[in-house]
Amino acid sequence: MKNFIRTHKKQCLIGGAIFLVLFLVIIIWLFIVPLFGNNKYGDRLDGIEDHKISSDTINDIENTIKENQMVSDIEYHNEGRILNFIITVSSEMNVEDAKALDDVILDKISDSDKEYYDIQVLIDTEDENENYPIAGYKHKTEKDFNYGSGVGSSE
Repeated sequence: MKNFIRTHKKQCLIGGAIFLVLFLVIIIWLFIVPLFGNNKYGDRLDGIEDHKISSDTINDIENTIKENQMVSDIEYHNEGRILNFIITVSSEMNVEDAKALDDVILDKISDSDKEYYDIQVLIDTEDENENYPIAGYKHKTEKDFNYGSGVGSSE
């Protein structure tokens, strides 16, 4: 074997280089290329087809919240498994009344969807107010929202 390698040194180096390049191409093909085809969530959205939030549900939530005359606007955005609601209220609205708006969201969403999605609520005013903005978050395993605030009081 040593004699063969010594007499065919150039051919062995070329063969070894070709083998190494083929090995690297196979590794890249098997492990790296499939990663580019996946979405940014990977497998974290498995089962989302079974838990679609309909536009009728969102419209119902928005209309019910807008019935409160202290609410001027509500925006909805779905980001993966997080439902985001941004509610703009009058600066005269009591913080506790503003926090009670999350009950409308929880009432309109089915129990199975509440166990699948996290829900975020940001309540803000158009005017400057020392009590706002307040942010509420409900993890899919929790029953109620937890509120915190960088500006006003927190629970």
